[in-house]
Amino acid sequence: MKKKSTIAVIAVLAALAIAVAVLAVLNSNAAAEKKSLLRDASFVILDGRTADGTELARVSAADIEALGLREIEANYKKSGKEPETRHYTGVPFAEILRAQGIDPAGFGSAVFAAADGYASALPIEKALDAENCFIVIDHGDEGPLRMVLPKDKFSQHWCKMLTDVTLK
Repeated sequence: MKKKSTIAVIAVLAALAIAVAVLAVLNSNAAAEKKSLLRDASFVILDGRTADGTELARVSAADIEALGLREIEANYKKSGKEPETRHYTGVPFAEILRAQGIDPAGFGSAVFAAADGYASALPIEKALDAENCFIVIDHGDEGPLRMVLPKDKFSQHWCKMLTDVTLK
């Protein structure tokens, strides 16, 4: 009886080890792509309506700068600390879509994703609000690009280290 239990435990551990190895390989490919996007200060816009998430555009910091940066003031709130007013430079997300020739009609939401796995989903109306949804260039320690929502008083839906936006 003990021999069967031991064999079963070994089989389960072997299966788990194989699953971890496969997932590690898959994750390393995605992680390498995200590191590349961060290093190049760019993000991709994906069509979430397609099975493979077809790439609609690749947007660089230079592309954003070419649109004419705006000064943005927003309250930044970190857990357990008082909010502070921060200043950023960027452009409305809606302008980026226009410049890339992407028609947002037919999409219901935009999911902004970060290199660390965080994602912030917005209804498309909020993502297209030219007074509230900005992609900013941030040369600080929180990644080169981020999505900022000045009307979000707790900054809980912001997305630092932006790597991709999936339109659904």
